[in-house]
Formats: sequence, C-alpha cells, structure tokens
Amino acid sequence: MTLKALAVGVLLGSSLLPVWAQSCNLTVVTNTIPSTPVALQSYSYCGGNLNVTVYIQNLCYNKVVNLYYTNGNNVSTPLSVISLGYQEEIPGTNYGWEFWTANAPVYVDGIDELLNVTYHAVDIGQTYYQILNDPVTASGAPIPTPPAPPKPYASPSTVGSDITTWLSPSGNSETVLSKRFMFNSINVPGAANGTVIAAQSYTAPDYAYNWVRDASLTMDVVNTFYAASKGAQKSMYESILFQYVQAAVEEQNDPGLQTGLGEPKFFLNNSIFTGPWGRPQNDGPATRAITLMNFANAYMKSGGSKQTVISQIWDSNTYPTSAPVLRDLLFVANNWSSPSFDLWEEESSDHFYTRMVQRRALIMGSQFAQQMGNQSVSSTLSAAANALTQTLSQFWDPMRNLILYEYGPILRGKSSFKDAAVLLGVLHGYANDHVYSYTDDKVLASAFELATSFLDIYPIANITQDQSGLTLGIPIGRYPEDTYNGVETTGAGNPWYLCTTTLAELFYRAAYTYTTEEKQITVTNASLPFWNYFAPQAKYTAGATYRHNNKQFPLMIASLTGWGDAFMRRVKYHVNSTDHLTEEYNRDTGAPTGATDLTWSYAALLTAAFARAQLLGSKKYVETLATVF
Repeated sequence: MTLKALAVGVLLGSSLLPVWAQSCNLTVVTNTIPSTPVALQSYSYCGGNLNVTVYIQNLCYNKVVNLYYTNGNNVSTPLSVISLGYQEEIPGTNYGWEFWTANAPVYVDGIDELLNVTYHAVDIGQTYYQILNDPVTASGAPIPTPPAPPKPYASPSTVGSDITTWLSPSGNSETVLSKRFMFNSINVPGAANGTVIAAQSYTAPDYAYNWVRDASLTMDVVNTFYAASKGAQKSMYESILFQYVQAAVEEQNDPGLQTGLGEPKFFLNNSIFTGPWGRPQNDGPATRAITLMNFANAYMKSGGSKQTVISQIWDSNTYPTSAPVLRDLLFVANNWSSPSFDLWEEESSDHFYTRMVQRRALIMGSQFAQQMGNQSVSSTLSAAANALTQTLSQFWDPMRNLILYEYGPILRGKSSFKDAAVLLGVLHGYANDHVYSYTDDKVLASAFELATSFLDIYPIANITQDQSGLTLGIPIGRYPEDTYNGVETTGAGNPWYLCTTTLAELFYRAAYTYTTEEKQITVTNASLPFWNYFAPQAKYTAGATYRHNNKQFPLMIASLTGWGDAFMRRVKYHVNSTDHLTEEYNRDTGAPTGATDLTWSYAALLTAAFARAQLLGSKKYVETLATVF
C-alpha cells in the first residue's frame, strides 16, 4: 500500500538542506503486529532521504537493528546499510513491541532495492531476519545538490605570542596546570595503583572508572615526561609507569572478563565492570601495548636492563603475572578483523581509529619482538599488520572526499560519515611509514570536511575573534550529528576540548613533517579544498608540487602554524577562570560543560603543546615541563 505524505529537509553534514513541502510516496508494508520478531512497517525514499519504520519484539535490552539495501548501481556494500534506533513503545503491547526507525540521506551512493532487515537480540544471542527484495522508487523533491565549500572567515599565518605564553612550560600556564590536573587523576585516593580515573566526575555523568584507552593515552604522556627527565623526577615517573604495567596485568587476568582483552573499563579498585556496556572495544589492548612499548624503549635507553623488560613488561607467555605486552599484541593479531565498539562507545563495526592503532601496535610489536629475540612472534605480528594494512584503503571514499570513520552500518542519523575519531586515529596510530600520515592528502581532506562541518552547527562558531582581535579556530566536536550533551544522549552535541586540540596537533605535526622531512607540498584534487580554506593567501593547482624554495611553501607552513594556534586559542577562549578542562564546552554559550576534569582533555592539550614545541624548535620544552609540579 502506497500513501502520500509531507516531508521536510534533514540535516546532512554542515548544511541544512532546503526545507520543502513535498509529496512523498510512503509504502506501508503492514499495519499489524507481525508473527515474527522483526518486520518492516513502512518506508519511503523522498528527496534523497530513506525513511523506514520497523516492528521489533522486545526480547532483551541490548538490540542492534540494521536495514540492508543495494546502492544506485544495484550493488550491496558495507556502506549500503543503515542502523535503526528505538523510537517508541507500541501502545497496547505491554512493552512487548517497539517501533525502530531511521531517516537518513542515502543519495550520495543511491539506493535501488531494500534487501533485508536484521535484528540482533544481543543479550540472548539470537538474530532474526526479514527478507525484503523490494525495489525502491524515488519520490518528492529532486536529490539535493551538495553545498559549495565554505569560504574562510580568517587567514591566520603567524605564531601566536599569546599561545606561547599560555602554553609556557613554567609558571601557572595552562600546560603546567594541565599536567598537574592530569596527575591528580592518576592513583586517586582509594584507587588501585597504576589506575587512571577518566574524570573527576562521580554523578551526571559518572566517569569514575579506569578506562583502558584513556589510561593508556594518559600514561603515554607520563612516559614522554619520563623520557625527558633526570634524577629523582625520572624515578618518580618510572615508578608510576611500572605501577601501570602491573595494573595492566591485573586487568588481563581478571576472572570476570566477558570479551577477553577488549573489556573497556574497570572500577577504580581495578576489578572488571560487568554491567551493560559497548563491548568489546578492541582499540584498548593496542593503545596499551603502544604505551608500554614506548616505556620499555625509554627505560632501556635510560640504562634499564633488557631482562627487566622481558620479565616485567614484554614476555606474557613466560611471565603471565607480571608482563602484559605480548598478550595484548597477540590479542590484536588474532582479533583485528573482528568488529568492535568505537572509541565513543556507541556502535560495533569496523572502525578507522581502531584499525590505525591496531596497525601501529602490530608494527611496533614486530620490531620490538626482534629486540627481545623472538623472531617467530615478530613474523606473526608482521603478517597481521600486513593483512590489516590491506583493508585501510576501503575507508577512503572519493565521492565524499573523506576518510570514513567506519566501514559498515552507520550509527542512526550519523549519515555524514564525518568523525574526529579519524584524525585521532592518525595522531594515535600513525606508524611513521607514510600510511595515512599527518600530511596525507586524504587526511587533510578529512580534516577540512570535519572542521567546516561545525561552522553552521555551533552558534559559538560565529565568534571568530578573541578580545584582542586574534583569530579563534573553529570549535570542533566529535561529529556533526552528535546528540550527547555531556549528560544524556537526547540533547544537542557540543564541541569537545580534546577534539579541538586534535586539529591543532594535526596542523602542527603536518607543518613539522613538511619542513623537516618532505620539504615539499603536493596539492591533489583531494587536498585542494583544505588548502583553499586554510591557506588562501596563494593560488594552488591540483597536481602541483610546491617545494621549500617556492613562494607558496612558506605561506602554507605559516598558515598551518597560524591555524594550529587559532584552534588552541579557541580552547583558551572557552576555558573557565580556574583553567580546569571539562569534557565539552557549550555550543551556544561556550561555557565548560560535561564531565569535570576530563583526564583525556588534559592529555590531549599536552600532546598538542608537545607538537607545537617541536615545530617551533623548543628543544627543552618537555624537559622543562617535566620538572614542574
């Protein structure tokens, strides 16, 4: 049965498609409760948007519902699938049935036929299907034309003296305070040694847990200080890092693990959290292994013995109660191809961030295994890294000019495929081998697409200068369609401090790589929009290479540096008077919001400051900061 309905525009990326009154053909498949646990109720493809409603029997709490279709070429791919979300209980069913819905623009790839709807009842381990094979006919307004790239609102191109002062490695600068606040989250009173509280926030939201990922990223910053320090201070950092090693072993051997080493978080006494959660999160063992191998290398460089590294960090087979790294790496090698939840803990799929950090861990692990004299393990890890690398090209989508944050069913409503997790994956997962490097044209294209997507979403993006008239960078959130407001997922998403510093760090690292390693910049069709927006002082031609002695090269480097400082200035502008960093800052007012003292916010600001110091040649920066408490 086909009915007529009215539809309006939907949000896609950074632009609100024109609102139109249009006649949509709504196909109603059934209006009665089905005899099977899943059934399509209705659908329409109108103005480029696919709108579906599905009957779902309420068999358990955790559910995953996906609709599969063929694209405009009548081909089924991992991208031609949308995830549905809970809409409402169906009245009169005594909570027995629910409507699940999705409304997503699918016109970029097109749609030809609905294939099936799949319902995975996670808690009871059952999956139910309804085969459809229904041809889809477009109705309503014509498919919208993508908006033109935005024009830059500024062109900062100088090193900001205000940012240099704000990030000073001494006094009461933001970096000194961030270091202090970050260390306040390590070994908090009453917690097990070696643990890191995610935030000093115990209610609304409750972040008083030891997340594997967050702890590893924090301890990697501790290791940076360890490598740069001397004497008693070095011993202090070393003690904390060995406590972290032992905490990792305890986590690996917890008898309550539900998904192996992919468990996302632990209580502060370091016992496993067993409540409902998005698990497994298979990036955790990878980032933990990276941090611990970085520590092991720094430890040996400082005179530590190889045997201590083998028995207390590396060899999990021989020393299962004291050495965690090998076990983490073998888990990564055996599980990298398995879907898992993303770093935002929202959906299970194949995620770019996870693949990048897994790849780096495997490559580092293969090299480290050779150092430890284990050629067999080195070969195993190398083979896994090579196999994983072959999958990375699938994340690049030339039609969207974007690295996709995942390759598979997208989160309900998250149809832009833009996510700061991609850039975090580059920062945390780049293995220094030119695979998705800081200067990769696809990475730069994705940075442009992500950053500019927030211009029309966050009202505070209209504030483009601080009180001194200096440029503020674009406020950056997790992704344009975010509905998590720091407390609940039914609101409007905000910019995050760590996402904003991510753009700054990427720009600093790209500028450093261009000036010290590559000494030239090649502009491609993919990266041209990036350069036109962030470095508009010169004209560029796709396919042209600008060497260090060309006039464009210093202009491009100056723009990367200036915008890096502008992103840091955005953070500075929205930090409260006590210089504490929360998780987010409000999209309307800029006021800090969400979890108090988010540890990752501090770690991310510090790594961005490290990258800036490296770019500017401040060789004693980290060493000086390491001495300040």
